[in-house]
Amino acid sequence: MVSRTPQEDIRKSYENEISRKLRSKGFNATASHLVFPNLKPLRNKTVERIAETIAMFKDEGFDILLLTSLRGVEEQEVLRRQEGYGSLLDYYGNKYITLKGYYDDVNAPPKLEPLNKELQPVTQKTVTFILEAVTYNLSLPEEQRLLSVVTTEITNPSTASSVKKGFAKIISEQLAQ
Repeated sequence: MVSRTPQEDIRKSYENEISRKLRSKGFNATASHLVFPNLKPLRNKTVERIAETIAMFKDEGFDILLLTSLRGVEEQEVLRRQEGYGSLLDYYGNKYITLKGYYDDVNAPPKLEPLNKELQPVTQKTVTFILEAVTYNLSLPEEQRLLSVVTTEITNPSTASSVKKGFAKIISEQLAQ
């Protein structure tokens, strides 16, 4: 299991969480930083460099390679109209508040004036993380190695940890099918 990121602490954190979740589903998963602590993302990818990296994993006994990465972060500002009622008068209307008109009670006090309240639009910022997990079978010929691609979007997570845990859950459920 390899998490592709230049930040070592994030790499370890994601690899550990996803490996733990995969092991809980019965997979024999190992975080790559435990076996290859100096593994860095490939720069200037060539066929030879990719082949060397694949051979390195195969030499250590890995048949399946799960590669995860952050594909993008999208930030948007969404304009929404405020919903709801300003008071009981807005919700029930005048006749329910004063009873005049509801029971045709001539002795009831007069109806209240309707509440004229303009609802202000609210701007809300959303952040969406686009994550991808690609699974390869390294024991197959090159043109048959790709097993699956899982792309997911996580919008407005409460914490960075919730992104990691949510992504690990999605990956483990998809691969267990």
